[in-house]
Amino acid sequence: MESDVNATLSELERKLKELERELETVGRGGEADTEPAQAGWDAPAEPPAGAFTASWHGTSGGASATPPPPPPAFNGAPPIPVTPPPTPWPPAVGGATHAPPPPPAHSTPPQPGLHAQLDELLAFRDRLVATTDDLVAELSRVLTELGVDAPPPHDPADTVLTGPVIVEAGPFPDLSTLQQFEQALMRVPGVAGVHVRTLDAGRATTDVHLASPVALGAALRATAPVAFAVTHAGDGRLVLALAG
Repeated sequence: MESDVNATLSELERKLKELERELETVGRGGEADTEPAQAGWDAPAEPPAGAFTASWHGTSGGASATPPPPPPAFNGAPPIPVTPPPTPWPPAVGGATHAPPPPPAHSTPPQPGLHAQLDELLAFRDRLVATTDDLVAELSRVLTELGVDAPPPHDPADTVLTGPVIVEAGPFPDLSTLQQFEQALMRVPGVAGVHVRTLDAGRATTDVHLASPVALGAALRATAPVAFAVTHAGDGRLVLALAG
């Protein structure tokens, strides 16, 4: 009995010491764990002569290292060549790129129906012109058979003027003819005043004041020293072209 108790106590004391050693190992930061690991690790052997040795950038005193060989192909496949994009033409000037020209505009072809309508309108115009000519010819024939003459065209000299009138006449061959023309204006009934304003290149501009309405062109033909034709009469203006 006593021997069993002593054996149990000895066993308990041994376990307590083991626990104490483990606690001390934990308190020293795990030195008990690293030592067994280091005990089983073998240092690497020295590299053979001529083997590749890595060097740090910035070290002085050493020769330039030989660049490493290109990396091997992935999974044994050959490298894939990369083709650069083509250079645009024409090349950009000053960094500006040229936009591609716009596509040509496609004009809408004329529709066949429009040509048919245009031809129909042209044919209708021709028929209308022909019908009008036939009507005019028939009317002229009827008037001729009835003995009715067409009215004479209106003579601008018969236009009645009143108040201040500007008379433009010419060309006058000399000053004597101009003076005779001025006196002929003064002799027209209803004329209150005559004043020659300008004379340029044989054409005279004369201010005439009428005291009463009068057909100045027709009345002047009876007193003028030279024949003339009335080219315009109205709006306070009378234009005469003297016979050469």
